[in-house]
This record gives sequence, structure tokens and C-alpha cells, in this order.
Amino acid sequence: MAQALRPDGWAYLTGKISTISLERYCRLYEISMQVDYPFTIPVSSLLAKKYPLYPTLGIAGTAIGTAVALLLIPENPYPAGNLMPSATAMTIGLLLAPTLASLRNPQTALRAEHLLVLAPVYWLLLDLLQGAYALVQVDKEAIESAFIAIGLFVIGIWIAALSRPRKLPKLLSKAATHPLNPKTIFRLILIFFALGIFRFAYPSGFNPLVMIYYLGQNRWNAPWTRGQLGGWDAFLDHMAYFGYLLPTLTILLALRSRWLDHRVIVSIGLSLIMAAFYAQGGNRRIIGVIFGASIICWILEQHHLKIRHLIVLAFSIFLLLFSMQYMLEYRNTGFKKLFKNQPKELQYEHLHVDDNFLRLSQIIDIVPASHSYVYHQQIIFVLVRPIPRVLWSSKPVDPGFDLTKAVGLKGVSLSSSVIGEWYLSAGWLGVLFGGWIYGRLASIASLLLIRYSESAAPLVYSLSAMALFAGMRSMLDLVLMSYALLAWMFITWIILPINKKENNH
Repeated sequence: MAQALRPDGWAYLTGKISTISLERYCRLYEISMQVDYPFTIPVSSLLAKKYPLYPTLGIAGTAIGTAVALLLIPENPYPAGNLMPSATAMTIGLLLAPTLASLRNPQTALRAEHLLVLAPVYWLLLDLLQGAYALVQVDKEAIESAFIAIGLFVIGIWIAALSRPRKLPKLLSKAATHPLNPKTIFRLILIFFALGIFRFAYPSGFNPLVMIYYLGQNRWNAPWTRGQLGGWDAFLDHMAYFGYLLPTLTILLALRSRWLDHRVIVSIGLSLIMAAFYAQGGNRRIIGVIFGASIICWILEQHHLKIRHLIVLAFSIFLLLFSMQYMLEYRNTGFKKLFKNQPKELQYEHLHVDDNFLRLSQIIDIVPASHSYVYHQQIIFVLVRPIPRVLWSSKPVDPGFDLTKAVGLKGVSLSSSVIGEWYLSAGWLGVLFGGWIYGRLASIASLLLIRYSESAAPLVYSLSAMALFAGMRSMLDLVLMSYALLAWMFITWIILPINKKENNH
């Protein structure tokens, strides 16, 4: 087959691209990567054809949405519900380009750039959209500036999308191209579960009864809970990241074997056990990332989306958000309250995310009027986060600015989204640059959408996309949620070459 294609070369493919099917086009790319061609089909061309992107429309829609949002801000923006029209206008502007692209291929909605544009809607605007957000302790000008900052950050993402993506990093590409058959996937699930559960079993003395008991307690009482400043136990914390891969590996196993296979049933059970321990800690982002990645993987592995797939997708997202909301309600009292007869008064009557919009407004109000920009301190604080404090006792404990102290609060941890962190670092220019950085990372991740069949690429892509989505909350979350990728690279570097030798023999 290679000999038949070789005389025509790249000119033939570019001349005939409009007459061949997308499936045939992608198959030609796979063949071109496996034989010694004098040419290869650019991944960016394949990506643009199967998963279209409209960055120019995205810039225009974001700019218009931001302008309309500013015009709709009332004289008194503080009472709950008064910013709903502005949040709605901005949401429509942000989602214009992703929505039109998804009309060509619904799976395009899961392209990393589109998920990144959707992220501000979830992390900053969702509370406003529900009309349940009362703003306090901030000037109206700062509220207007918060909308501008969101628009500027997203424009930075779209500017990054205007240029052709770079090649995949070698380590990431290698981790994504490993072939995964059901036998290998199940073996990896057992290994990742053993490593992940060790994080919780070791502090419990490997006593299953102790582990089960503390699953119902609040997040501060469990023996595996660590303090704000970790010690040697920081090394143990890294074991938990291996468990992040279980739900997505389980989806791959089910799709590449069958749902009623005994290995799939065992894997589902192991995934739920790991999820229960993560949920006890109260960190909703972990649950969102690991199950969000599995949902993305399942959708991308469908050759043709049908109505039943969309129904399952909608139900899965609803169930995930519902579970995360209940984590918020019960993480300070423990899930044991669910099994008691006395009714619990819910703290929130709406789907609450974070107070990120308020905190972003407050940062803009304070900086640089009352506090100077922190410049490189924010970046250094994030980059040194993986270094255990026992190896560097004087490691920075904050990025040079304490928002909790600045707004007069104590005993709480506040987030302002990554947009607030970039503004804190370098003002408006920092916000635009931060959007561009995130956009470049998204464009690199999207290259994984064009991959060899039956490979690990869906797993690596899904985790990368969700790490970027969660990374909208903070730079630190981007680093922490990327640890699952490092865990995958580490294990594949050790285990898969051994498995390959076994198969060859």
C-alpha cells in the first residue's frame, strides 16, 4: 500500500483532500507515521478538519460579549441576581465560537481550547448565572474590571489558537503512543490501585476497619489528613495521584473488551473505592477531574455520536455535579450524616462553585492601589510547590500576597481563579499573557486527538484537558492535577516496556 501511495506524495493528498472521507484521511496519517514515507500529513491539518476551531470568531464573540456585559451592569450591582444579565451576555459571547464549531462535529466541544474557554463560565460566572451571588466589600469599578479581565484572558487563549501548535513533547508523545490491550489495561489498573490506596492504608495501619470508619468522618479527623505545611508525609501524598487514572482506565477497558467482562466489574469497584477516599477529603476538584476525564474519554472513543450518547453524557455531567455539591455540604460534618435520620439543612440552595468572581474583583480593587504587583513571586511559588518542605524549610508559603488577610478574614482559604493570579503578577498585560500561555498548552494537548488507534492517547488527552480545565481555578491546581500524567509516564516507563518484551516472547 505504501508503494502505491509513494509516487503521488504530498501533492496528491493536498489535491484530493476534499474528495476523501475524514476516516480515510486519518487512516492515511496513521499509515504515514508507520512506514518510511518521504512525507507525512501535518497533524494540525488533520486536527483542523476533524475538530474545527474558529479563533477569529472567538476573539470577536468574546469582545462583544464583554462589551455587552459591561453595558448591562446596573447602578447597584451588589444584590443577588443583579449581575445575571451581564453574566449571561458574557457566557453567550464566550461560547459562540465553540458552539458553531460543535455543529460540524459534536466531539469538537471537547477540544482542549474549547474546554478552556468554557472554564471561566464554570469557575467564575456560574454563581452569577444562577442569580444567587451577592457581592460585598468591593467597588463597582472593580466588578467592571473583573468582566474585562475574564474577556482579556479568553482573548489570550484565542490569540494562541491563531498560530499552528508545536509538536508534542517527546515524553508526552511516548506516553500516549503505548498500545493498550485489555490485558495490559487491567494489569495497570491493579498496579495503580495498589499504589493509590497505599496513601490511605499506611496511616491507618493497613487496617480496613479503620479506613472504612474514617470514610464517614469529616475531612479533618482522618489519619491520612495532613497539615497546611507538610513534612515527610509529602512523599506519601504523591501516592494518591496514581489512583487518579483508575476511572479513565476503566472506561478504556470497557470499550476495548465489554462492559460485562469480570475485569471491568472489578475495575469499576476499585475506581469507586478510590473515589470514596478522595471524596472524604472534600476536594471536589479531584472528583471532577478524574471522572470528567473518564467522560471525555468515553465520548471521544465513540465513532459516531448518537442521541443515546448525548443523553448518557448529560446524565453523567448532572450526576457528577450533584455528587460534587453533596461533597461541599457534607465535607465538614462527614458522610455519616447521610445515614442518620435527622434532616440536615442544606448550606446552599444553588450549584455553588467558588467565590472566584468576588475574589477577582477584590484583587483588582486592592492591586496596585494598596498593594504592589508580586511579579515573579507567584510563578516561583507554584514552580517550587512539588519540592517537599523537609528538603527546603524556607520554601515560600505564599506568592507575596495574602488575599485572606487583605480582606480581613481568618481561618479560610480563598481562591480568585488563575485570572486573578495573573493580574496579581503583572496587571492587565499579565492576564493577556496568562491566557496565551494556557492557550498554547491547550493547543499542544489537542494534538493528542489525532492518534494511533488502541493506544493510550485518549487517556493522556483526557487527563491533560481536565488538568487545564481545573487549572483555571489556580496555577497550583494546574500543577497538582498534572501529577496524574507524571504518574502515568513513570509507570509506563517501567511497566509497559516489560509487558512489550513479554508479548514478544
